Amino acid sequence: MRLLALLVVCFPLAMAFPRLGLHEGYTRLVFDLEKGVQYQIAQTSDTLTLRFTGNRPPASDNDVGSPQVASYQVVPTPQGANVFVRLRPGVEVKTFLLEDANRRRLVVDVLTANQAPTSPPAAQPRPNPPKPRAQPKVVVLDPGHGGVDPGAVGFVVEKEVTLDLALRVKRILEREGVEVVLTRNRDTHLSPDKATDLGLRAEMANSKRNLFVSIHVNSASTPAQGIEVYYFGNTLDPALLAQVIRENGGGEVGRRLTQEAQSVSQRIMSDLIAQSNLMFSRQLAHYVQASLLRATGAVDRGVRQAPFYVLRNARIPAILVEVGFANHPTEGRKLQTDAYRQALAEGLARGILRFLNNGE
Repeated sequence: MRLLALLVVCFPLAMAFPRLGLHEGYTRLVFDLEKGVQYQIAQTSDTLTLRFTGNRPPASDNDVGSPQVASYQVVPTPQGANVFVRLRPGVEVKTFLLEDANRRRLVVDVLTANQAPTSPPAAQPRPNPPKPRAQPKVVVLDPGHGGVDPGAVGFVVEKEVTLDLALRVKRILEREGVEVVLTRNRDTHLSPDKATDLGLRAEMANSKRNLFVSIHVNSASTPAQGIEVYYFGNTLDPALLAQVIRENGGGEVGRRLTQEAQSVSQRIMSDLIAQSNLMFSRQLAHYVQASLLRATGAVDRGVRQAPFYVLRNARIPAILVEVGFANHPTEGRKLQTDAYRQALAEGLARGILRFLNNGE
């Protein structure tokens, strides 16, 4: 036992970061810190973000599955690491620092609301008060384009497909008790000015909602097919950048809006809340992509980052989905059919529901 204690003191980074403890009524995360390590903590309703400067543990992505914590991700940075903890609804977070001559430990307790870490209850405890009724989840669906802007045109017209898919997904989610907000519910634009139109859509991705999904149909100058999902970020791929410019309005407008979005991606690096949204946007994108592929058998074009203007300022997890290619002779014709559109809608809805249910 003495040898074990010595190893813990001398080599704190050899242990898990964080160390995890599951207890009755709370989940405990313990971060062993070297001398001089600094940290910052930020919290939203569903995410706890910790930034460490000095410690540089390896990357990890772990499901927890406790009643208080769904998962956590450790992301190394040049200065240390960021840790993103995805919280269950209705929890409280308490933190404290323990220091002695040889060790520093940051302890994070995530508690079921109104419950503190305690020993087991007495033989005849008083009944717990009824839990407050959970607020409904709110999802924003953005059918891309509309009105004066048809989007991609091939065997189908993008603005028609995206609206039809959004309405189908809305019906599925509402049956599961999810509240759905549409950026448009008919063939219209929010503004004839593209920057204003995209800005109004983006404003709906605010902290009163749970997630934002923008739905689009792709096109290509050479034959291409498949589904791809994006979360916000930068790209050096010229072909992808050309696609982003098209979705951001095309021409000089599209280039200007893309440049504005790219400048936002630089500011995200200093914003803890924005970074946590980015990590969970990535998780949402992977859930949706996997679910769409299972539902349709489509070609997997992957999950990628790109500076889409409509995603740039989202304060909630936000993604853009390209459900297929309008001008592909096979996929374009599939997108014409009711059966394929329903399969897409069901796959998209299942991916959203998995994320809302914390991966379950």
